[in-house]
Amino acid sequence: MSLEKLADRIIETDVLVVGGGTAGCPLAAKAAEAGLKVTIVEKSKTERSGNVGHGVDAYGIFANGISVTGAVKLWANKEMHSCNGPGHWVNSNIDYALFKRGFWALEELERLGLPMRWDNGELYWFPHLLRGPGIKSGLRVHWQNIKPKMTKMCKERGVQILDRVMVVDLLTDGDKVVGATAFNTRTGQFVLIKAKAVVLAAGMLCRCFEPETPTTWKYKFRYHYCPASISGDGFAMAYRAGAKLVNMDINGWGFRIRDDSTISFGNFPNNDGLPAKIIDWKGNPVSWNTFHTVKGYHQAEQDGTAPFYYSLNHLPEDFQKRLELNYNDEWLLALKLCQERGFNPRTHWWESGANKPLQFMMPQGAATDEHFSTTVKGLYAVGDNAAGVGGAYGACISGLVVGEEVGDYISAAGNFKIDEEQVAQQKKLTYQSREVEPGMGPEPMDVECAIRYICERYVGNFRSEGMMREGVRRFDSLKKQFGETMAASNPHYQMRALEVRNIMDLAELHLDACMNRKETRGNFVRTDYPQQDPAWDNKVTYQRLDNGKRVIEVETMPYLRPEYEEPEEVQK
Repeated sequence: MSLEKLADRIIETDVLVVGGGTAGCPLAAKAAEAGLKVTIVEKSKTERSGNVGHGVDAYGIFANGISVTGAVKLWANKEMHSCNGPGHWVNSNIDYALFKRGFWALEELERLGLPMRWDNGELYWFPHLLRGPGIKSGLRVHWQNIKPKMTKMCKERGVQILDRVMVVDLLTDGDKVVGATAFNTRTGQFVLIKAKAVVLAAGMLCRCFEPETPTTWKYKFRYHYCPASISGDGFAMAYRAGAKLVNMDINGWGFRIRDDSTISFGNFPNNDGLPAKIIDWKGNPVSWNTFHTVKGYHQAEQDGTAPFYYSLNHLPEDFQKRLELNYNDEWLLALKLCQERGFNPRTHWWESGANKPLQFMMPQGAATDEHFSTTVKGLYAVGDNAAGVGGAYGACISGLVVGEEVGDYISAAGNFKIDEEQVAQQKKLTYQSREVEPGMGPEPMDVECAIRYICERYVGNFRSEGMMREGVRRFDSLKKQFGETMAASNPHYQMRALEVRNIMDLAELHLDACMNRKETRGNFVRTDYPQQDPAWDNKVTYQRLDNGKRVIEVETMPYLRPEYEEPEEVQK
């Protein structure tokens, strides 16, 4: 069957960007300025998609302005590099790239028309206390409406944007990626996209665990991040295309405000150099090390000193006012919700919902080099899809770097062909759930909730061999019985079924990787292996698909390249 008969629509582009969030939009605009034909595919609506779609109050961290290596060595020092630190287990060369290009990216974003300055026309710097000496600071921004501005920025440069379209899988020609298949989540139209390069900017993975804010109805998506952006779509399609994923054994540990619908956690730790106080239920001070580790918080619960709280009572009036501005930039309704609940954010204590397994803004994702190229030719990963790149700062920089450099790959990529059999197989998979008669199979959300339950109970923060084996047994049964029998009554539920497919693939990898690591280190806790194993020093877990078989490889973490060791002035 010809491609024209297989697809309802065929698009040809130089660069396909999967996801129109904080990484995808700057990338697309930058690449379009270089004369490339760029297409963004966004399963939501680009004007409000991604994890900062509701707004954000701060943009990243910057090197100290003296030398790149000073900051990078602090960030990737021996303790953290050997995976003994708080869990930043990534390629140090990526940190180098982010720090080196930080001020360049700031200037680029301003040039592209994005608001980086405060009301007085100046850059609003604040100390980034959690990162220690050597890091310059963070940058406060009024980014409540940043996504509409990013969308406009792209359209003005001729970027083609396909909203409400979900990428199903990548297409390959030999050892390189050459496009993707997708479908419209409103009309059901099947789309074939031919692309010389593909960039994954589709967000992180959270939905294999329950939301961090407790709910009484299991179907709720009460996550800290945008639910559409946290089903791991980019991770899963990279994996199925043969790219390596890294650190899928390391899940996050969500320290969030218990009533997370009222405020963002990020407002508390830094706060212009005067952070919130951490106290136990009696009002006694709590050290950061006790509070900010899974084991420390768990011990506090056993000792009877939990829960822990944040207190803002000590902040002077000017700090309180600035903090309220931050609330409004990131959570517009925060103060109104507080008022309706009779909660005074200046005087009441905020309970921290710690000890919660959650995959977010941690080192999981596609393994890339410092140019954000994956292990498959023609495939890039930026933002939360790239291991070690998280938050608006890393998303924007990684996107701009690829936007600037991808043209070099395209000019040398040569011709390619689309495999009709691949397209046909992916089309069949796309509509599989629509062919199940109503009532003859579970709805996608039922299967997703079952996956969440398995991960939450059997491979949460505290793991052991017996619990994980039972989790694997239950997961295998779930996948075998319901993995291909989900029923979708319309294209929206069809999208949900494909999201569940991605979540299922990644939850399986998480179980595999956790079973394989037999030790406790940082915030990876095995109760049956409570000590560090020296054999795992400087090691990370890679996973890939080889001829349909899941492969785990434990390799040495990449060290900072020798050429990056020399002092180098940061461009400001």
